[in-house]
Amino acid sequence: MRRRELVLALSAAALAACTPPAAENTETAGRARAVTDPAGVLRPLYDRYMTPDAQFPDFREQAPWSNSLWTLLEAMTRRSEQINEPILDFDPVIGAQDYQLSDLNVQNEAISEGSHAVVRASFNNAGARTDIVYDLIWEDDRWKVDNIRGEGWDLRQIAAAPNADAIVP
Repeated sequence: MRRRELVLALSAAALAACTPPAAENTETAGRARAVTDPAGVLRPLYDRYMTPDAQFPDFREQAPWSNSLWTLLEAMTRRSEQINEPILDFDPVIGAQDYQLSDLNVQNEAISEGSHAVVRASFNNAGARTDIVYDLIWEDDRWKVDNIRGEGWDLRQIAAAPNADAIVP
């Protein structure tokens, strides 16, 4: 009887070793790739702009900010509350106050693996071609936004300026 149990156990082990692996869950695989793909971190930021009647979180909750940029944004928010006026009077994700986005393209421009990356988001906003450039850093084992730049403005500079007036591109 023991011999039969041994043969069955060995047969089961051999069968398991020869069985092809289960198909990879594409949803999970996509999320795993997005962690190491800087553009993949930013593409979801634009989903709400492409959805009618989308709900938007507070600006400070919209992106995975670097610790350094988060500190600047928090200080800017406090200054803005003290003067009771906006310092940042537009949405830097789209470089405008209003939006009607189409033809979105988010691509990596440069990647220094595990260090820095530059990603460009290009789109039409109400018929005007817009380019937004993101500087990302690898921090806390993931890509985080360290700056956003558009034509004529730089988020890090706006947030760091001690007496900035509201800037609208």
